[in-house]
Amino acid sequence: MPVGVLTENLPVVLTALLLVLSGGGILYAVQFRSLRGKTEKASIDRLQDTVAGQNRVALVVPESASIDSLASAVGLQALCKDWGVAGRIAAEGEVTGEDSKAFCNIFDVDLTTIDERGDELADCDAAIAVGGGGAVPRLANNPPVIGVIRHRPTAEENILTVTRTDDGATSTVVTKLVRDAELIPDQRVATALLYGIRAGTREFRRANGKNDYDAAGFLHAFADLGRIEDLRSPGVSGDTFDVLGEAIANRERRASFAVTNVGVVPSVSALEEAADSLLRLEGVSTASVFGIHEETIVISCRAEDVRTSAVDILDTAFDASETTGGNTDAATARVPLGIFAQVDGEHATTLDSLIDASTRKALFTAFESS
Repeated sequence: MPVGVLTENLPVVLTALLLVLSGGGILYAVQFRSLRGKTEKASIDRLQDTVAGQNRVALVVPESASIDSLASAVGLQALCKDWGVAGRIAAEGEVTGEDSKAFCNIFDVDLTTIDERGDELADCDAAIAVGGGGAVPRLANNPPVIGVIRHRPTAEENILTVTRTDDGATSTVVTKLVRDAELIPDQRVATALLYGIRAGTREFRRANGKNDYDAAGFLHAFADLGRIEDLRSPGVSGDTFDVLGEAIANRERRASFAVTNVGVVPSVSALEEAADSLLRLEGVSTASVFGIHEETIVISCRAEDVRTSAVDILDTAFDASETTGGNTDAATARVPLGIFAQVDGEHATTLDSLIDASTRKALFTAFESS
C-alpha cells in the first residue's frame, strides 16, 4: 500500500488493528474464564467422587475452632447429605470461644470432640480436615484423612485438597462448592455460611477479593439476617469483663503486635475474648493474651494480618507443639507449671514476675522472627 494511501486511511487502519487486538484479548479472556470455570467445577466433581464412596465422613475442624471453620463444616455436611453420605462434625479439641459456643448453640451443631485415642470416630469411614492452617490432623489413621478444604495453602499430597487462596474465608470456599453442586442451601446452612464469611474476613476488612462478596451476595437471598445479629452480640459474663479490663491495662505493643498478661483467669474462653478485643485497638493486627488457668500457663493468640500465623508464633515461642492447637488465625498454647504450681504465697509474686517477663520476651521474639 502506498504511503499516501496508508496515511490517508490511518484512522481506519488503526481501528481495524485495534479490533483485531481486542478480539484476541476477548478470545483469550473467554478462554481463561472457561479454563478457570472447568478447574473450579473439577473441584466439586473430585470432592463428590471422593465422598460418595463412603457411608459416613468425619468433618474435622481444629481445636478452638473458629466460626469460619464450624460454618464450613455445616455447609459440607449439607453437601454430604445431598450425596447420600452421613457427615459428622468433629473437633480436634474443645470449642472454648464464647462466640463459637454461641454458634454451635444457635445452629444446633452436634459436635463430637476427639480425644487422644480418636475412638469417637470409629464408625466413620474417612475424614476431611476443614478450615484452619498448618498441619493436617492424622487421627492415627482412624479414620484416614482423605481431603483438606481450607482457604489457606497446604502442602499435602496424595489426598484431595480444595484450597482457594483468593478467598478470605473457608466458608467462601465451601459456598463456591455448594453453588457448583447446584445445591440450594436451606436457611440454616445459608445463614451459617454467611456468618462464617463475615467472621472469617472480620466483616470484610480482611476480604481477599470479590469472591467473598460474591459468595455473601449469593447467600443473602436464603439467610436469616436476624439470627446473624444475635450472633454478633453474644452475652459477656462479669468475669470476662474483668479479664478484658486487665488485658487493656497491662498491654504492651511492638509494631503491630500487642501482648498482655491477665493473671489468673476463670476460663480459657475469657483469654480468647480478650485476644479478640485487642485486635480492635488501632494499629494492632496480631494479639496475644496469657494467664494462668488450672496450674497451666495458657496463651491465646489472634492474627488478623494474613502474613502472620498465630499457631506458628506460639510454636516458635514455646516449642510446645504437642500443647498448641489452632490455626493461622487463632491458636492456643498450654504450658504446665509443673512443680512451680506448688509455690507458696511468699514466692508467688516472684514467680508471677518471672512468668510475665519470660512469656512476653518469648512472644515478641517469635513475632519478630515470623
